[in-house]
Amino acid sequence: MLLMPYHAGIIVPDITRAIDDLTDRLGYTFNAPTTIVIPEVEDRVAGSISAVELVATYSCEGPFRLELIQGQGEGVYSPRLSGLHHLGVWESAPEARLRQLEANDEQVDAVIRRADGRISAIYAAAKGLGGTRIEYVNDDRRQQLEEWFETGIMPGR
Repeated sequence: MLLMPYHAGIIVPDITRAIDDLTDRLGYTFNAPTTIVIPEVEDRVAGSISAVELVATYSCEGPFRLELIQGQGEGVYSPRLSGLHHLGVWESAPEARLRQLEANDEQVDAVIRRADGRISAIYAAAKGLGGTRIEYVNDDRRQQLEEWFETGIMPGR
């Protein structure tokens, strides 16, 4: 089964400087940074479970997009993990994917859950990519996220 990445997530120490740098160097433009409240992050890097507030943006250019995330904390979004953080793919069965990753003793760095407890995304380290993760994003979020990519406004906010 071929899972084609639709974005690359990059942790940055300063999101405004990163936007300016990528615009100057590569010509990318970005939507305004958006504050996202994640109801539950089971952060296995930090050993914690909590709500997390992130600042992120996506490139206007696509279909393969760049995501910039302002580094924070000591866990999966830590500034010490600055650089290429993950490749995002759509996942139709995130609960089954998590079971498979755990059964195969893969390194799962975080499980992102909605307020109702359903999995929104999973970060799993890819053994051959030097720390870069695969982000398995629940494809039932695809329409919402693609609207955010296109408009710069997160639906439902």
